[in-house]
Amino acid sequence: MLNELQIKQYKFYIAVKAMIFHDGKFLLIKRSGAARGDSGYWEFPGGRLEFGESPEAALHREVQEEAGLNVSIIRPLTAWSFLRDESTQITGITFLCEADTWAVVLGQEHNGYAWITYNEMNKYNIIPSLLDDLKKIDILEFEK
Repeated sequence: MLNELQIKQYKFYIAVKAMIFHDGKFLLIKRSGAARGDSGYWEFPGGRLEFGESPEAALHREVQEEAGLNVSIIRPLTAWSFLRDESTQITGITFLCEADTWAVVLGQEHNGYAWITYNEMNKYNIIPSLLDDLKKIDILEFEK
């Protein structure tokens, strides 16, 4: 059993990610050196919830901060969890979303973006867990 001091050393965060589609393509953004780790990797927009914030509100805020987009949430896609290090756990939800524009405006944590099809994925250094998310949907439903 953990004592009170040991418990206080652990950190637990809730996060959200947005798999955003627009006209048959989905959005990837590239992490810059200003991001917390994984610099140079491509990912979906998202981030941690602030205290008292709902997952949906956090998703809208994070997508606006990271990509300058307003999105419509279609549905939750998958839940995930990982240990960042021996004392930090991050658990999250990836939402399937739709944008009504191509016009991305990146925040400081990202230095590139691409609207791509599923077949173009192998051209990008994508964070491996995102590939699992992509396999959980019928990509042909969105590629028109």
